[in-house]
Parts: sequence; structure tokens; C-alpha cells
Amino acid sequence: MTRRRLPPLNPLRSFEAAGRHHSFTRAAQELHVTPVAISRQVAVLESYFGVPLFDRHHQTVHLTPAGRQFLPRVTAALDLLDEGSRLLRPEPDEALVVCTYTTFALRWLIPRLAVFRQEHPAIDINFSTAVTYEEFHYDRIDVGLQYVYAVPADVSAQVILPDLIQPICSPRLLETGPSLPPVENLRRHTLLHSEYRKADWADWLDAVGAPRFKPADESTFKGSGLAYQAASGGLGVAVAQRLLILDDLADGRVVTPFPHAVQRTTGLSMVSRKSRLADSRVKIFRDWLEAQATQTWRAMGLEDVVAPARPRLVHMG
Repeated sequence: MTRRRLPPLNPLRSFEAAGRHHSFTRAAQELHVTPVAISRQVAVLESYFGVPLFDRHHQTVHLTPAGRQFLPRVTAALDLLDEGSRLLRPEPDEALVVCTYTTFALRWLIPRLAVFRQEHPAIDINFSTAVTYEEFHYDRIDVGLQYVYAVPADVSAQVILPDLIQPICSPRLLETGPSLPPVENLRRHTLLHSEYRKADWADWLDAVGAPRFKPADESTFKGSGLAYQAASGGLGVAVAQRLLILDDLADGRVVTPFPHAVQRTTGLSMVSRKSRLADSRVKIFRDWLEAQATQTWRAMGLEDVVAPARPRLVHMG
């Protein structure tokens, strides 16, 4: 057998992370080192091969043609090593790592987990939360639940829940404030926003054919859950993700003053590195998630969860 000529392995990890993120800073965050350390490790690899792998500019890096050719092979090799190590690692001693948004975890996922634990008591789950796309580090999580706009080649992403948005408010607000509908009266109310979903109001107004306007007042909250809580407390009108306020609607804490929701062109996906899919625990959890999600969107009266090519109106009664 011909002796393998392998490059130094630690620099390979740094190069692969930097190439995947197109950033030394994000690679450093993933590998828990400094950007300078990533740069040095990449330089070691470039010296080994005698060719540049990145073009370095002010605060940005881009793969060279050699780097673009090399990256998918390094990713595949590291994924294969990861898969092999998981086959040797005793599964019962390792918890499944799930990452998602805080509001989604609190309002949809965690209330359903008791069922999963009853059905699969041997599978432990550790949770982490993220907000931005970059915070979902696929090397450190088994299943992510997130909105995905660009899927890397080594990642599997399956849409399981719709991004269905609709205005909500407290019943008391409808009794004491300007009447809703019509849509025009929204300008006389306080509009509530989530910092990380700033486009929701504009998207809903555009989809129902209403002009954008300056409301009487506005408040912005750090997360969606806070905005929904403010709406249920009578502070104003929020645009909510319908799937996250089902219990509030059932209990009468909030109402929907307009019958139409808007289904956006994306949806919430369960995301895993393709190398993780061979793990039996990942398969069991993903299958369970899909079943729970199907129950949810069918209960919402939807025929399917396929994201439309353009935003569409959905009559919710």
C-alpha cells in the first residue's frame, strides 16, 4: 500500500471552517480560537502546499481557485472522520444537541418534548439557542431548527413548518381602541415589532394590498416572545408567527383582528450535517419532529407545508 501523504490535520480544520464560513472570525468562533490563530493555521497549510488558499482583503477573505477546489474534499474527509468517530462512540453516553430560536423552543418544541421522552427515554437532549444564521454551528449540533436561506452542500435542510404571519392583539384592545378592521385603522394603534423580524409588518401589509404608513406609536422588543406578550397585555398590535400563538388563541389571550394570514416564501427547517444523518438518534428525533410538525400544520388547516414561490394569503377564519 502506498504511504499516504497527508497535510497537517489541525490546519485542515481551520481551513475548512474558514472556507465554509468565508470568514476567519466565524471560523474562530466555531473552533473556539482567535481569528489570528485561524490565519496562522491557514498560512501553515498554504506553506505546505506552496499555493495560496485565500485572497485576503481588508476584513474579508475569499477562496482562491485552488482553495475552492480543495474545500469540498476537505469537508468530505472531515465528515467521514466524524461519522466514523460516532460509530465508535457509545451513543447512550452522549446527549443529542438541538439548537433553535428561544421563542420557538418555549412556545412549540419544549411543550411537546414530554411525549418524545416517554417514547424514547434513552435519548437525552441538550439545548442551545441561537438568533442569527451564523450562530447555528453545524459542527457542534445534531439538529438545528431554523429559517434557512442558503443551504451548504454538506447540510441537509427540510422545511417542516410554515412561516405564517398574522396580526394579533388582546380582546380588550378591540373593545376599547379604534375598531379593527379596517386595515386603515391600524395607523391609530401602537404597532409592536420584534427586533429580529423587522420585516413582518411590511410583508403582511404588502401581501394584503395595504399601503405602508406611520402608526400612532411603535415599540420594538428584543425577541418575538416579548412582542407577543406585549400584544396579549393590550400594549398594541403585533404580527405573530401563527404556529407560535396557537395556545394563546385557544385560551383567548389574543385574537386575530384580520382573517388573512400571509405564508412567506420560506419555512422553518430541521437542519443537520449530512454526516449526522447516519446517527440513529438523529433519525429518530427528525422523524418525530416531522410527525409533530405535520400535526401542527394540519391543525392550522393547511393542506401542505410547501413554501410558495411568492407570499400568499391564507384565510384562517
